[in-house]
Amino acid sequence: MANQAASGLITWEDREEGIKMDFDQIRAFLNVASLKSFSEAGEKMFISQPSVSVRIKALEEELGVLLFDRSKAREPVLTEAGRVFLDYAQSIVNLQDECRETLSGKREEATGLVYIGASTVPGTYLLPRILARFKKECTEIDFNVNILDTSAVLEGILNYSYDIGMVGLVKKDDRLKYLPLVDDKLMLCAPCGLIDKPKYGEGVPVEELLSHHLILREKGSATRQLLEKSLAKAGYELGCFKGITFFNSMEGIKQAVKEGLGVAVVSKLSIEDMCRSGELESFAISDLNLDRQLYMLYHHKRVLGPAAQKFLEFVAQEFTKES
Repeated sequence: MANQAASGLITWEDREEGIKMDFDQIRAFLNVASLKSFSEAGEKMFISQPSVSVRIKALEEELGVLLFDRSKAREPVLTEAGRVFLDYAQSIVNLQDECRETLSGKREEATGLVYIGASTVPGTYLLPRILARFKKECTEIDFNVNILDTSAVLEGILNYSYDIGMVGLVKKDDRLKYLPLVDDKLMLCAPCGLIDKPKYGEGVPVEELLSHHLILREKGSATRQLLEKSLAKAGYELGCFKGITFFNSMEGIKQAVKEGLGVAVVSKLSIEDMCRSGELESFAISDLNLDRQLYMLYHHKRVLGPAAQKFLEFVAQEFTKES
């Protein structure tokens, strides 16, 4: 049985022929995959946790595979077969929802909770403003926001953990759809007085920075990925700097720079407040291309609920006006 579980296969003697999976089983699977919890999936579907487990078990037996590995973590983890089935399951439910909407001639009321996964810069310095504007028009929709690195956000969108994401880079994947929001630029962030402003004006060459200690985001950060890519194009690498200290917090980086630990290359959005107050100074890096856009994204094979769809439509309309 252990070998069967490892391979994702189930065998049993009395399996009947034919496909008997139903929509309740498929929706239970999608909810468990999204919420990472049998009990929360039950609450969402207004059924008990054992009922969810029964439906998942019946679906696994019908498909002949294990969809979740329940042995290695506190939360259910999709097996390889489960990840493959995920998009098929969503497509099946999409068709059902589309059919219901077409036949009923009306859309379901937009209420409920929208799950958003956002990377640090757009999640901290852009998303709150967007949510505040949206809530003035639509008070009946609530949000659950997780701030993560970009890699984790993309993974969460692909495995249905989040309805909507916000990131600072594009990953080429046919399942992902991106909505450009605003232009951004990575800037040199330095303690006041460290860089000779009259000498360099608004543009400091990379060579001038190599003698300084660099304060840097963790792996998986879009900011770090863009910096490393731009440095490589100019013939440099992180090892060229005097030293490096890693932070997984943007606020930690800003405070470290303020205290004189070193310099950082960060989003212009993230340091505008401290530059205005005179706590930090920012400069462009003259020989690196550090321009980028911030994006909202979603999984296009997944039909968003009415609440998430309404929020996405609001953002698309608002930022089209501004562009």
